[in-house]
Amino acid sequence: MVPAPGSKCSILLVEDDLSSGRGLAQLLREDGYEIEVAVDGETAMARLGRLPTPDVLVADYRLPGVDGLEVVAFGRRLHPGLPVVMVTSYPEVIARLERGAGAPTVILSKPLAYAELTRELDRLCDRGAPGESAPGAGRTVEGAKGR
Repeated sequence: MVPAPGSKCSILLVEDDLSSGRGLAQLLREDGYEIEVAVDGETAMARLGRLPTPDVLVADYRLPGVDGLEVVAFGRRLHPGLPVVMVTSYPEVIARLERGAGAPTVILSKPLAYAELTRELDRLCDRGAPGESAPGAGRTVEGAKGR
């Protein structure tokens, strides 16, 4: 699932807040990531059922209908090694639920620090040299709701 050297890292971003999702997707595209956005869990699950498989799944925990944990569980049933970044205002809950997941899982708290996200994405996508500054260092993601 790790992209070939020099290729773009593909990310499925699951965010129900349209403004936050669009803003984050734009920043990530500017920093060289290939982004697809799903606005709810059902759409994300449908996308995970098609090829090519994204390199990383970035999902909000609180989504209408199917929540982020259900999306992650579905994605990992289809793609057991799928790296995941969960974004939430409830990191301690997610950490307890994700214990023993087997595949890489990163839990980031809201409000989201963009440099922290890109650092983790680069690590999961195996991009960049150790100690390299993350793309977008100092940037923040505006409009992220506390969910």
